[in-house]
Amino acid sequence: MGRQKHSLKTRLAVVNHYLAGKDGARGTAALFGVDRTSVRRWIRTYQYHGIDGLSGNRTALSPEFRAAVIQAIIRDALSIREATARFNISNESVVLHWINVYKEAGLTGLLNIKRGRARQMTKESGTHPQTDKELEKLSPEELRAELRYLRAENAYLKKLKALVQSGKGGRKPE
Repeated sequence: MGRQKHSLKTRLAVVNHYLAGKDGARGTAALFGVDRTSVRRWIRTYQYHGIDGLSGNRTALSPEFRAAVIQAIIRDALSIREATARFNISNESVVLHWINVYKEAGLTGLLNIKRGRARQMTKESGTHPQTDKELEKLSPEELRAELRYLRAENAYLKKLKALVQSGKGGRKPE
């Protein structure tokens, strides 16, 4: 998990300020320079879990835990925000991802979620030949596809150049 943006001290000060009735979520967010969504999330988490909920020391969430969260959302008709607070999950997007996986693959999909980002797609090597010898070996259809690709690339670069020029007051790029 990445480093947290706001310290425990800041989060606790935000929650205490809000719960003291001094400001609403918008005023509290403006006063402390934090996002209003974060203020609401911290308050809800604090109400469910106390200071432990704000500490941010979370462990990896097991597949069984993910399944229990989804089943509770369905059974108790919880919103994503409510489920996030009740189960002390770091962010709503995590639960939303689980819901999408559940809709697509069911409970077995939840059990097979891998941690971390998906690998980036890599460009296939050899999709666009560079040498004349390679071009001579291509079929007419492959040559047409290469031509379409190069025309699209050329058009893109022309538009990019025009955009850069218009952004610099019409001057040519140096």
